[in-house]
Amino acid sequence: MQAQKEYFSLMETVTLIMEIVTLKMDRKYIALLREQAKALGRSQAAIVGDLIKQHLAPKKRRSLYERAKDLCGSIRGPKDLSTRPLAGYGRD
Repeated sequence: MQAQKEYFSLMETVTLIMEIVTLKMDRKYIALLREQAKALGRSQAAIVGDLIKQHLAPKKRRSLYERAKDLCGSIRGPKDLSTRPLAGYGRD
């Protein structure tokens, strides 16, 4: 019985946070939205919410590693550069 009370309390909290938004869209986009929601087994509101998060939410800055990870391992040579001979750098 306690779990049921907590569930309904949570639902009331969620309902208070959400707002209703009306969108005017071309019929072809409405059809695409319905198809996507049905294919994923999710509500149309959830699909729209995901799209908003994806395209309008502030973007997290990628680290230097994330931006250059496709280059990692693309150059031949020792993994530890301190072991390479320094010919021509005053240590000949």
